[in-house]
Amino acid sequence: MKRIQSLDILRGATIALMVLVNNPGSWKTAWPPLLHAEWNGLTIADLVFPLFLFVMGVSMYLSLRKGGFRLSWKIGKRALFLIALGLLLNLIGCFVRGKGLAFYRFTGVLQRFGLCFALAAAVVCTLPHKVLPWLSGGLLLAYEGILLAGNGFVHGPENVIARFDSALIPAAHLYSNNGIDPEGLLSTIPCLAHTLLGFLTGRMVAERRTRQTLYWGLGLALGGLLASLWIPLNKTVWSPSFTLLLCGIGTLLLCAFYYLCDEKKFWRHNDFWLVFGTNAIYCYVVSDVWAWILDGSGFHKWYSLTIGCRGALWSLAYAIVCVLLVWLSALPLRRKGIYLKL
Repeated sequence: MKRIQSLDILRGATIALMVLVNNPGSWKTAWPPLLHAEWNGLTIADLVFPLFLFVMGVSMYLSLRKGGFRLSWKIGKRALFLIALGLLLNLIGCFVRGKGLAFYRFTGVLQRFGLCFALAAAVVCTLPHKVLPWLSGGLLLAYEGILLAGNGFVHGPENVIARFDSALIPAAHLYSNNGIDPEGLLSTIPCLAHTLLGFLTGRMVAERRTRQTLYWGLGLALGGLLASLWIPLNKTVWSPSFTLLLCGIGTLLLCAFYYLCDEKKFWRHNDFWLVFGTNAIYCYVVSDVWAWILDGSGFHKWYSLTIGCRGALWSLAYAIVCVLLVWLSALPLRRKGIYLKL
């Protein structure tokens, strides 16, 4: 099957948004939609990680189908690479920011990707795919029960997520949002369901069931919105309502891009996003490297104190320049047809 351009576009747009969110000229004057919700709620910034995870699930179907959905060392190698890369970036960042190993963080975005990839691959390669919707729903229901029974929506160290994660990993090695690590271990449960829902979307797209994919996305999004009436939308704990809504948004975006780019060929000038989307891991790493360079040289601090503090537009301008720097570094790979794969 030829490469699905819409998937690369969605992945690329997510990468660009990630760089935009992570690199404001000044955190004090950052454009509000590019700041994460403090607790309950949803902003543009909160779309980044969930869309990444969703796209990974979609891509899983396309890649594992080639091998007949059989477990292999290649799957394990990919998962281990993601985890190892996340740990390495945390280690380098620890030294760049002048923190000692006593505060080295074990968890992170790439570590969660690797763990979810390994768990989801094990599930889809051993269980009939017809049970995956039921399994995903069961995981979300079980997780909701854990949250309700353990103060899971309390923004503090008494939250069950904080207590569970700190019992397994010393608190000094966890990111702390009032004691809660947003990429901790317990909240991997809904993230596994999130990945599986992406996998199911990938199957529909691969089978060109565009209309069914649209209805599936609408159902997930509406289900998430209805559930949010009782279960808060919360990225930090990755609440079930958040999972459903963001998988719905991801499906609808992919469905729209697929119709415009892969089916009707209406949207032809999309190379900007493809530069990011065809070498996503490279862009992810380079975005960290650029941030370290700008921080280490003192340029970001100077900009933050002299220009970025003037207002949201100046802060946003710095973030846009960071996006362009990452894009320029990846442009030669795109032009030479080089796709760095795990």
